[in-house]
Amino acid sequence: MKTEKWMLAAAAAILLTNVSCDDWGEKDPPAGNQIYPSLQQAGAVDFETEEGLDPTWTATANAGGTAPAIIEDETTEKGGHVLEINSGYLALPNPLASLECQTAAGLTFWLYQPEAVETRADNAAVVAFVNGSDSFTISADGSLKYSGAEGNWSSSVALPADSLAAAQWNFYAISVKESGYELSLNGNRLVKQDVADFDMSKLVAFVNKAQTLTIGTPETSTRFLVDDLKTFRNEITDKEIRKPNLSGGAGGEFEVLDGEWLDAIGAPDCSTGWWTEFSPYFRIPEGATLKLGFENHTSGGGNWNNWNLCVATDDVRGGGDYYEYFVVRSDLYGWGGSYNGDNWTNEGYGDWDAFRADMEGAQVDLTIQRLGAEIYVTAEAVCPNGNVYKEMFHATCGDGKQIVRAFLIVDGSHLKMDASRCMLASQVPVETKTIGAADCSTGWWTEFSDYFQITPGATLQLKLENHTSGGGNWNNWNLCVCTDDERGGGDYYEYFVVRSDLYGWGGQYNGDNWTNEGYGDWDAFRADMEGADVTINIQRVGAEVYVTATAVCPNGNVYKEMFHATCGDGKQIVRAFLICDGSHLKMDTDNCLLFVPVKK
Repeated sequence: MKTEKWMLAAAAAILLTNVSCDDWGEKDPPAGNQIYPSLQQAGAVDFETEEGLDPTWTATANAGGTAPAIIEDETTEKGGHVLEINSGYLALPNPLASLECQTAAGLTFWLYQPEAVETRADNAAVVAFVNGSDSFTISADGSLKYSGAEGNWSSSVALPADSLAAAQWNFYAISVKESGYELSLNGNRLVKQDVADFDMSKLVAFVNKAQTLTIGTPETSTRFLVDDLKTFRNEITDKEIRKPNLSGGAGGEFEVLDGEWLDAIGAPDCSTGWWTEFSPYFRIPEGATLKLGFENHTSGGGNWNNWNLCVATDDVRGGGDYYEYFVVRSDLYGWGGSYNGDNWTNEGYGDWDAFRADMEGAQVDLTIQRLGAEIYVTAEAVCPNGNVYKEMFHATCGDGKQIVRAFLIVDGSHLKMDASRCMLASQVPVETKTIGAADCSTGWWTEFSDYFQITPGATLQLKLENHTSGGGNWNNWNLCVCTDDERGGGDYYEYFVVRSDLYGWGGQYNGDNWTNEGYGDWDAFRADMEGADVTINIQRVGAEVYVTATAVCPNGNVYKEMFHATCGDGKQIVRAFLICDGSHLKMDTDNCLLFVPVKK
């Protein structure tokens, strides 16, 4: 995990011992023609450092306590290094003090409390901005309080009961604005409040210019853990508020597979009986989607002698916490604690004699999607004779916050797993939902999408609606794949830029690496691309990066282009972003996903 050191008020003029200046300083402003006020991250620290506390920080033990320290997280839920406060506090230079917060200031952090909030010995602040005797404090129960030369202001928020429980990590996001304030917990915006009885611009100015930021206070007499503390100039957005997946979620170190990968399940002659052979467990965190692909073989004796799927709690079969939400089969049947037979829909079913024959050798793609407490299963079987059977099922399972497990079961069947089609996907946050002027007047290299990071072995899917001026083949979407730095940064390097019209450039670009389907008539292409639904997949396989872009046009025409390039050593994170050029792009935010392979 990369560590970004805190930015000091005098950072521009001072070189600090053991600190790289490249890790400090202001982020580049957003590219393009965006207007101020613009969001900017001021500082971030994740405590993943081998040197311990930064020498510019001051760690103090309160009476009967110990000085703050960086420790290994013992919760098993988050992992890595975190800051421990145990009746003490840590003081850092306020990273906002060297910037100008025009309309708002914000911060986000993870907090873990061994004790329930309501039973704590005190409710002192977990984070505070301090300037002399003046302070703005944020407490675990959502209380905000300012005491200073500009007067006094406070607010108390009733947080959900489950967020106050002991022994769990919670993600806080707080924004103070000239008009009021916002407070979010675990990705849910709980408060968005205008304030009439206090001049909140004075609080913004105080947070901006306070010299010190503390974790804990001189009054703290309890223990808690803090991680990933970030500060922002101006108003934070849904992207910053969104709760990150613990341990990186689908895009990080989350362990999807529990058990050894199996290339095949069940005896090849389909003689394996019910509940005797299984796939490994596939673990699915909240908000993620699991995709499994395999070849189905069947004895043909019964409708049920094909694949079977169980979705359960995060425990082994027969374990003390094992509970089956549901089991579903390929023949529109199932059971379990959350099963409801009314929740089926299907396409292609009706002739069971044909079904039993067709399913021999069928290619099955199984999708298990988690949306809150609801789990949606979609299974599509493409049979050797071209027949397609598609079934959809959904069930409400728990509170939606838990990890669930899925596994396959054979019953007079044999499944050949396809590792390349077994992926875990998580939705990537999209802040910039539209790119370019609606009239397609935006010029080249002036407006961009968000940056999207792609970890080694992962696949990024971006979906968008394309609009074009129609003037040139290039007046559509454009894609850049580069190093993990901002445009113009010291480590910024473009591997390649590719366009919708089979053209590109860049350090690793090779024009011989194109293939396509549907292209040929450029006059038709320019007209067809207006309103086209475009899916761009950027897949990393070792050092190779593969781009596949499919445009489905309103008139039914389809343009598909494929490009690949060798980029670095395959171990680095890369970035991708979209660019307008006489075009206007509307992002399909629900279908922008990062897929990571189940089999590492």
